[in-house]
Amino acid sequence: MDSFARHIHLMARYNAWANETLLDAIAALEPAAWAAPRGAFFGSMMGTMNHLLVGDRAWFSRMSGTPYPWFTGLDQILHADFADFRQARRQMDETILSLVPTLPTDGDLSYVNSKGVPQVVPWRVVLGHVFNHQTHHRGQVHTLISQSGIEPPPLDLLYFPLGWDA
Repeated sequence: MDSFARHIHLMARYNAWANETLLDAIAALEPAAWAAPRGAFFGSMMGTMNHLLVGDRAWFSRMSGTPYPWFTGLDQILHADFADFRQARRQMDETILSLVPTLPTDGDLSYVNSKGVPQVVPWRVVLGHVFNHQTHHRGQVHTLISQSGIEPPPLDLLYFPLGWDA
């Protein structure tokens, strides 16, 4: 496995840990905090976390060459119920963990974007984007948690507990 592939595998494991850690913090809030509008780009914790799930499902459908007819938009709410969302997020993270080691890190991915436009993007850019996108929006939810009255958990890669085997 080349160094980029090892790095992406580390990012997949970190991603699953960071998602679970963030969801633990959300679970500690009053149930209404999940869907409360807070002025974020996707409105709420529920909206933002669903956006991440939509994005991951779309990207991994593209990467595996499978259609995603369920897609209606980047602001789609797949799971309004927190417990249902958490289960779906865990399943997606397990899918990511199983697929990442099988994906190429060289060459290009050809796909059709959500607007129906054909795209060709290097695999390394796509794989980096998937995890960067997660970090970006988890940071927004992190802020929303702090606005809810509790201290959000540290999510920096340096806190990831599974070691430095990158």
